[in-house]
Amino acid sequence: MMRVIVIGGLLLWHVLCLAQGVPAEAELPLMRDVHETVVALPVTVRDRHGAVLSAPFTVTTFRPDGDGPFPLVILNHGRAVTAEQRVLPARQRLESAARYFVRKGFAVAVPTRLGYGQSAALGDPEDAGSCERPQWQPAVEAGLQQLRATFDYMRGQPWVSTTSWLLVGQSAGGFLVTAASSRDWPGLKLAINFAGGRGGDPDRHPGVPCSPGTLQQQFADWGKQARVPMLWLYTENDQFFGPAYSSAWAVAYRVAGGRLDFHLLPAFGSNGHTLFAAGNDLWQPLLDRLLVSSAWPQPGTLWPPPALPAGNVADSEALPLTQARVKAVDYQRFLARPLPRAFAMDGMGHWGQASGDDAMSRALALCRQRAVGECRLYAVNEQVVWR
Repeated sequence: MMRVIVIGGLLLWHVLCLAQGVPAEAELPLMRDVHETVVALPVTVRDRHGAVLSAPFTVTTFRPDGDGPFPLVILNHGRAVTAEQRVLPARQRLESAARYFVRKGFAVAVPTRLGYGQSAALGDPEDAGSCERPQWQPAVEAGLQQLRATFDYMRGQPWVSTTSWLLVGQSAGGFLVTAASSRDWPGLKLAINFAGGRGGDPDRHPGVPCSPGTLQQQFADWGKQARVPMLWLYTENDQFFGPAYSSAWAVAYRVAGGRLDFHLLPAFGSNGHTLFAAGNDLWQPLLDRLLVSSAWPQPGTLWPPPALPAGNVADSEALPLTQARVKAVDYQRFLARPLPRAFAMDGMGHWGQASGDDAMSRALALCRQRAVGECRLYAVNEQVVWR
């Protein structure tokens, strides 16, 4: 029988960490507006040396309002280059992508695999060895076991439906999702790979992954066994996996028999590998259009209301609030934030502000944690949008 620890309110994962000798870190309150919860699921995996690691791994879940059942999507995170980087964050949430799928009507699960976050000190079952002769398969199998445990837990929840569901992964998570698409998963309809691969290092060998020929053969092998259609999204300036490699992998996968919709998107920022984490304004509308044909027409992209013609975002005195502190301090902090940014209010003195990826959704969520009335956007970037 699977032993599941359900964790609510403030994350109590530190109890598990202390039992495993892993240092704990402070956690933020869970986001109530998307019904965020955390569970710890047990799993036993082996690394490339055959060493056994038995430990709980964390799964963060989100879902829409209501009883469901909601279609499922499992989001799979990538892999930082160094061990020091893989310790953070302590728990993977992929909040921007999770909020997008919740808006589309999905229940969301985000496993933090062993070897990452607060379990990093226990071992690294996804270590593939040297760059010259990497061993991808043990790492993939360890990830697949945790993915299966996540799926088994989620399909046991009364608010989850797995009759038609999605897999999504970024970087090493996209590599894992491509492997998973060659296995039997009841109800899996589509797998989405954002910049998937292994062995990239933008500092030591930018754009050129370790053993690219081995990777190409691996993608071809998975293409021969592919069970569901895939969507791949890469960029022209990916500093982990350059366009020559992602394009060759797509050809190999498709020629081997895999059903693939491959998109090589224009350059994004200084490193297109960050598109999934930092470019939701670009990929979310694209996914909306693509998923309409797969029977998921509900929009997930959050569009700002039209700007007021006479609105001046810098005029704090125009705020429909009576609290002087909000105008003099809190709103001034919003104006100092970098773009993209958003400020939301309920019209009764409660507010929320955010900047960065998915700023509108997060500003509304922070407002709703305090609100009495309905929260609406007041300002987005340089525009007043309050109605």
